[in-house]
Amino acid sequence: MIRHWCEAMGDANPAYTGADAVAPPAMLQAWTLPGLGLRSGGGSGGRSEHFDALMAAVEADGCTSVVATDCEQEYLRPLWIGERVLFDAVIESVSDEKRTALGAGRFVTTRMDLRAYDEAAGEKPGDATPLGSHRFRILKFSPVARADRPERADKPEQSEPEGTKAKPLHPRPVVNRDNAGFWDGVAAGELRFQRCDDCDTARFPWLPGCNACGGDRWHAEAASGDGVVYSKVTVHHPMPAAFGAPYAVALVELAEGVRVVSNVVDVPPERVAIGMPVRLGFRRFDDELALPVFHPAGPDRLPPLRVPITRTLVVAGAIASRDYQDVHHDAELARAKGAPDIFMNILTTNGLVGRYVTDWAGPDSRIEAIAIRLGVPAYPGDELRFSGEVTERAEDGRHLVLAIRGRNRLGVHVSGTVRLLLEEGHGRRDQEGRA
Repeated sequence: MIRHWCEAMGDANPAYTGADAVAPPAMLQAWTLPGLGLRSGGGSGGRSEHFDALMAAVEADGCTSVVATDCEQEYLRPLWIGERVLFDAVIESVSDEKRTALGAGRFVTTRMDLRAYDEAAGEKPGDATPLGSHRFRILKFSPVARADRPERADKPEQSEPEGTKAKPLHPRPVVNRDNAGFWDGVAAGELRFQRCDDCDTARFPWLPGCNACGGDRWHAEAASGDGVVYSKVTVHHPMPAAFGAPYAVALVELAEGVRVVSNVVDVPPERVAIGMPVRLGFRRFDDELALPVFHPAGPDRLPPLRVPITRTLVVAGAIASRDYQDVHHDAELARAKGAPDIFMNILTTNGLVGRYVTDWAGPDSRIEAIAIRLGVPAYPGDELRFSGEVTERAEDGRHLVLAIRGRNRLGVHVSGTVRLLLEEGHGRRDQEGRA
């Protein structure tokens, strides 16, 4: 299960392989799911007669579709291969009927407390030690026809999934003989500026002659990508249809001394400040257009991660997490339940968040908790762009809290926090099989 999980998530953390391997902490919920055999018998897979009765009552009320909305997990210790997992589940709450963009429904919140013991070492269930906890919220709803769904006034371009509504194209650049070399660089993943062969002055934007000495001989160089915000504005109104929420436009001074107008992304516009270190990146807006953008840089910023959302990822993630809900693998049934296509399950999203954090922190780190909330769905053919920052750092420098966000073309797919312990490692089991 660990190997399949890591393959699906693209997680190459060495802590999850070898004789002393531990389970990826974000797998916590996967150990509690019933699997295909039990689920095929109907209901929730025999998890609990009380849960089955609750789901039957909610579905009898017309709430036949389901989508996960929130997940909070706390990890008290690592889980090693060979241990057995026990869990107690409680139905914490069932909301009154709520009207949502998907349809009217009820939010159902469950909590699980997990323990584990090493049967091979002679331990009994009574010897099990606390492993972690898991709070999970789903929306059971009655889907409305897509044409009847309310528009979102704040983000009209995100009100319908891609493919159901034409999305305005991002404005195209004007390419001519004077700046064609710059756009050739963008296509190659470089931000190119000019340097005069006569006086060695760097210049940007591209010009046919040097504005320092007037010389017409020059060559192109690729910028290192490091820069700082020299000035900025936040655009609120009028809002171009293709741009979405308010956004930051900055004049970025590159390490080479030239200044470039671009967007600063992966940070709220109001937090873009003069003097902020930034790092060059490239964002693809559609099949034809990619533009240079800048991300916040520095030790408290995680480098961006881009994950293509393929059908293989959606289905493999669901299988690896033992989630056999049809909306994650059967497009026809997903459409019958109100979605335009299959979509990524919350366990895969949680696994990608865990991968993103440990890719940055390294194998000798330990995730202590993940709390995420889902926003717009993640459908095949899109891309998830993860960004993150350290929001809290303890005096010892080892205990961190990170804010994580993952966006796709529809908007924010996932946001949440991760509690992390650096340079701790997962430890080895002692003779009793514990850390």
